[in-house]
Amino acid sequence: MAITDILSSPLVYDVFQYIARGTRYAPVFVEKYIKARPGDRVLDIGCGTGVLLDYLPKVEYYGFDMSSHYIAACRKRYGSKGTFVEKELTPDSVSDYDSCDVVVATGVVHHLDDEAASNLFAVANAALRPGGRLVTLDGCYAPGQSTIAKILLDNDRGRFVRTEAAYRELASSVFPKVTANVLHDIFRVPYTNIIMECTK
Repeated sequence: MAITDILSSPLVYDVFQYIARGTRYAPVFVEKYIKARPGDRVLDIGCGTGVLLDYLPKVEYYGFDMSSHYIAACRKRYGSKGTFVEKELTPDSVSDYDSCDVVVATGVVHHLDDEAASNLFAVANAALRPGGRLVTLDGCYAPGQSTIAKILLDNDRGRFVRTEAAYRELASSVFPKVTANVLHDIFRVPYTNIIMECTK
């Protein structure tokens, strides 16, 4: 059985994320980078099992994922705390969820080739109000990263892990302002991540 099949189970997915990421990453990611305020409109692309909701303030939350299993788990776990949709967003279909303050894509871009990644940035841009932000988190190749981190990235399910420069180039083709932080210690396991904040 392939790892993608195993991880299609919401329970297995959550356990895997707990082992790899630990408990520190989510609150740090939400407080320092997502920075959502009460009442904000938040769109989560590739929401998985919706765990960011455990750390967000009371927001208007929309979670999208292509996995019916993950969306069912979100609805069961969070109920009316968010709106969960099994759907692939496009720049046209996102119009029903526009004027967002924050769009989040956690661990998504490194699964997408350049064309699909550019489409994700276009979708986020279409969903955001002026001054709104897209926040992404992905595995990243970087000088000086540990050997273990490099091995894990080489074997990641996402086949399009990039360097900071390559991620920035894709984001900058859509967003006028892109800032990036490369981190080596946000997960429990040795791993290198890039967090980008892209402002409309």
